[in-house]
Amino acid sequence: MAGIRIMNARTLLTDGTIFNSSQKTGLKYVLDYDPDRMLAPSYTALGKNPKAANYGGWESRPIQGHMLGHYLSALSGFYYQAGSLEAKEKLDYTVSCIKELQRTDGYFAGIPSTPFDTVFKSGGDFKVDRFSLADWWVPWYSVHKIYAGLIDAYEFGGNKDALIIVTKMADWAISGTAKMSELDLQKMLTCEHGEMCKVFADLYGITKEEKYLKEAERWIHREIMSPAMKKQDKLQGYHANTQIPKFIGIARLYELTGKPEYRTAAEFFFDTVTKRRSYVIGGNSRGEHFGREYDELLERDTCETCNTYNMLELAEHIFAWNKKSDVADFYENALYNHILASQDPETGAKTYFVSMQAGFHKVYCTHDNAMWCCTGTGLENPERYNRFVASDIDGTLYVNLFIPSTITTDDGWKIQIETGFPYSEKAKIIVISEGSNSRSLKVRVPAWCKTFSEENKIEVCEDGYADFGLLSPDKKIEISLPMKLSVRRALDRSGNFSIKYGPIVLAADLGKKNMPKDIVDDHLIYMNSGKNEPVEVISADLKNPSDWISCTAPERLVFTTSKSANEKGISYTLRPFFDIHHVRYATYFSSVNSSEDKRAKKFEKITVDLIECGRQQSEVEHRFKTDGTGIGYIESVDRNCRIFSDENSFIQYKAKFESGKQNKIIITVYGKDSGSLTVHFGKENIQTVSLTGDGGDNLVDISVEVPKNLVKPKQKNVKILREDISIKGSPSTRILEVRVVNK
Repeated sequence: MAGIRIMNARTLLTDGTIFNSSQKTGLKYVLDYDPDRMLAPSYTALGKNPKAANYGGWESRPIQGHMLGHYLSALSGFYYQAGSLEAKEKLDYTVSCIKELQRTDGYFAGIPSTPFDTVFKSGGDFKVDRFSLADWWVPWYSVHKIYAGLIDAYEFGGNKDALIIVTKMADWAISGTAKMSELDLQKMLTCEHGEMCKVFADLYGITKEEKYLKEAERWIHREIMSPAMKKQDKLQGYHANTQIPKFIGIARLYELTGKPEYRTAAEFFFDTVTKRRSYVIGGNSRGEHFGREYDELLERDTCETCNTYNMLELAEHIFAWNKKSDVADFYENALYNHILASQDPETGAKTYFVSMQAGFHKVYCTHDNAMWCCTGTGLENPERYNRFVASDIDGTLYVNLFIPSTITTDDGWKIQIETGFPYSEKAKIIVISEGSNSRSLKVRVPAWCKTFSEENKIEVCEDGYADFGLLSPDKKIEISLPMKLSVRRALDRSGNFSIKYGPIVLAADLGKKNMPKDIVDDHLIYMNSGKNEPVEVISADLKNPSDWISCTAPERLVFTTSKSANEKGISYTLRPFFDIHHVRYATYFSSVNSSEDKRAKKFEKITVDLIECGRQQSEVEHRFKTDGTGIGYIESVDRNCRIFSDENSFIQYKAKFESGKQNKIIITVYGKDSGSLTVHFGKENIQTVSLTGDGGDNLVDISVEVPKNLVKPKQKNVKILREDISIKGSPSTRILEVRVVNK
């Protein structure tokens, strides 16, 4: 595996389409910046007189210089992906100025070298916390953006001076950290430092100089990475976007070294975040931090846009190794519903947080005075739209996204994707030019497209792609992508839910009532003030959304909810979330009257303990032991589960019981499952129950009474006991929850 390089095929977006239009807006936004103003902090930091004034916001604070790095990356990407010669001209000018400014020892940044000098010379006696190093605000984070921007300028912008500059910068850093012990370096890594690990890994990949590989491995933050290498989720309470770049670095190191523990860490983190810590739009975090797994709290400061920018980059690495459609499913969801939705289509302004709180609104940055971290990644996002449309790996071209575009491989194959998706369910893939080497074509079968195989008369491979065989000069494929309405329930079982059409999140357009100015210098002014527009509780059947939601403008994917769907008779207009701008909105609704909520209410007052089978944190907290069971997921009831593989399979939990009461164990199964379950309390076999399989597409709760004489405290005045519950199941039976109740 060592030496692998991500090969996303060169892609040009078709003119006039949604991503192309957004990319043009993003390009103009970047080109409107003055490179001399971007460089101003660096002139000052290096003792020179700047040619222009600093930009405002963060660029006038001790994190200044980070925007310069994003600017370099954005210009490079717009030149490479969109062919912008103006971007290339500004890129080359900016790099030439950096070359003149760079110190003879290699140092270059938007801040003085003071914090680094302090740390290098301290002998380990330096101040550090999560967001400051030697009394400076995240200095490595700020500098790493410039490293990354120069590497992009070389690789995508074709600027050879950029590589000379960045290797000198890297050598300066290596010289400084050489004075530090491993313990002191790990102490320094407590402070947010961006993708510094990946910076050195990338330089090793480019130059093959071992010193860069050695340095990259020194920058592995063991506090975070060691648990992940053991598949332990220790993310709760950590700043989310501090961690994601570390895993991008470890992913790149795996590609260069082949060390399996690096891959384990990256894949485990990716699965943990995308499957257990993400909102409906693909974003993650609340208040910039990871909460408990499966938490889906609907606040204003959710879904930091930087996080999703970085998760998409990590996804590209994971896909290159696995080539599985579920990675591309995440990418599509996050790209359409968060990244595309995070840019104002008129002004190009970017979001920081994207609120999931019903009745709130998006908050965008001003062009010159809101240089947030997400403003920086926001400069890059539009030029990245092209990156994952298709991947060229090991002689196979994988079409991952249905974005109108022209794809060109390194050896000359040119393929065009013609589609009106998501406004149309039809797509064509046409070979325009023949390449010099043979290529197979695989097309992703989206998880949301349940009838793809039937509609297109083709089998779906185990990797989730349809194999269309070898490319040929006259090849033309027409595919159908049937979309339907679906309900996506919140991970935390709160009764909250979202509505999707195919992969597209539909949000209620709540209008402009009491809308404040939403393009601002400081996004925080709205985080704790102002009122939300109320949204009514939905009482309709969530299993059949098409019964109460109708499409009223197919050409724009506008839908309308029935007045009968809520008690007040209010009809909501639903639009794609990427089309929601400068209005209040709701991406989540509440459904307190659903059958599932009634079930939860029934158990609320009598539950002593609850175990959610197949959910890591819940099982770990209940000290689970197992042999012969695996984790599964039942989509129709939106539940994780434990699956028994054979007659000897078992799962054991340590659960709470209340002494002096009649305790019951409630085992929740899937209605269509048949077989048997044998339940043990401690060493006692208390009951074997049969599953009839006639419960339909529902949750079925099986009650097992625990004899009172078994629930005895070993000491007086002990009310709550912890006892072992063991369950054996017949092959293929599934359990979703284990609950202890009493009345």
